[in-house]
Amino acid sequence: MGGNIHLGHSLKALWKKILLMGAVLFIFEFLFALTANSARIKTDMIRDLDNMPPMVEKMFGQGFADVILKYGILTFGYIHPFIFVPFILLIFIAISQMVTSDIGSGTVGFLLSRPVARRRIFANIGIVVWSGLALLAVSLFLASFLGILFFLEKALAAGPFVNLSLNLFLAMLFVSGYVAVFAAISDSGKKLFTYSGVAILFFYLAALAAPLWRPLELLNPINPFSYYQPIPLLMGQRMGSGTAVFLTVASGALYFVAAQLFSRRDISSG
Repeated sequence: MGGNIHLGHSLKALWKKILLMGAVLFIFEFLFALTANSARIKTDMIRDLDNMPPMVEKMFGQGFADVILKYGILTFGYIHPFIFVPFILLIFIAISQMVTSDIGSGTVGFLLSRPVARRRIFANIGIVVWSGLALLAVSLFLASFLGILFFLEKALAAGPFVNLSLNLFLAMLFVSGYVAVFAAISDSGKKLFTYSGVAILFFYLAALAAPLWRPLELLNPINPFSYYQPIPLLMGQRMGSGTAVFLTVASGALYFVAAQLFSRRDISSG
């Protein structure tokens, strides 16, 4: 019973953090929507687009300038690197509890020495991560939709923002699968943050630079960030069902591998 109680406390603490990150993400995107209709900002953006280097449009995709003119600064809310931060923080906070070496109340490191099945611990962490990422995606959509509804001169269809939020959720789900594998094989939180952090940063920079250097495109099939396509979706394209299925299956496969590794882990290692 003691282990179950500690597991419940740990999960409750995680959900408090998730709700806080959801609020931060909502405010972040809502502010972009709030300023999207500013005449001064629009004038500045049009001037900047006239002087935009060809490399910028190549990095973000053909039609980038048209999307900027249609959605204004709101577009930057979806391509800004910060958009990934709450998602990745959630992933790290939740999954790192599998490898913590702190013997303290509420930590999964402590739970490993209690009568709670490892598979149950891992399953609960997985449920929190998947549902937490979904909650953040919903916060992103609501911020955009409400901001557009209240602050833009003309109504915009909600469809592109639904697709964007779903796209980001699935891409971050793929990222969480990698982190789960690193967590299952790391013997300390420090190693998890180091290995996962380097891998995530590499994947992000590789996806950003791939349009400029073709050899990096070879990594696209295994690069979570290469599947996040905000500009095409804002232009009205739909995320392919094949892509959605692949991201879901690939993420599930990574979690399955991590679960197998975690179930065989030496408790004394961390």
